[in-house]
Amino acid sequence: MTQLFSSAAAQLLDRDAPAEYRRRWTDIFAAPRRPPEETSKTVLVFQIASEWLALPTEIVQEITEACPIHSVPHRTGGILRGITNVRGEILLSVALDAFLGLERPHQPTTTAHTARRTLVCNRRGDRLAFVVTEVHGVHRYPPSALREVPVTLAKSEASYTSGILSWKENRTIAVLDDELLFYALNKGLA
Repeated sequence: MTQLFSSAAAQLLDRDAPAEYRRRWTDIFAAPRRPPEETSKTVLVFQIASEWLALPTEIVQEITEACPIHSVPHRTGGILRGITNVRGEILLSVALDAFLGLERPHQPTTTAHTARRTLVCNRRGDRLAFVVTEVHGVHRYPPSALREVPVTLAKSEASYTSGILSWKENRTIAVLDDELLFYALNKGLA
């Protein structure tokens, strides 16, 4: 019985391809190549204070509930907010709002606490945690949609922004330059 099947399979595979089939595939391979379509990029959109910001999704490792932050002795008032425990790992928590010069609006503690999240980012082994007011989610965009940073934007935020994206209902998102941001944060933490 197996010989019958192997014999039938051999006959099927050894036969010549039909002329129409060869012609169709020849046309496909001979057709001029189209330029590749513009690939889209993805960012994680989040809010700090009243500003909507974004970081590339490839560096975002985890989003958790707001984790308690413990201060580090003799390291107050700078960009280091403290240390935080995320799933058993101690991470440096950076005050991204202070670093970018964003002002936090005065909100009742209960509202701010319920919406806050801890964003854990990993850029080439540099792991840092940021407290954000709200996380919207992932946003996909074509690179051509990224506009230049206007000169009216605050200087410190503008220097770490790679571009601006238009976003729902006339809002804009500042897409942060992760390479420059992590370089400056690591330098400031040293």
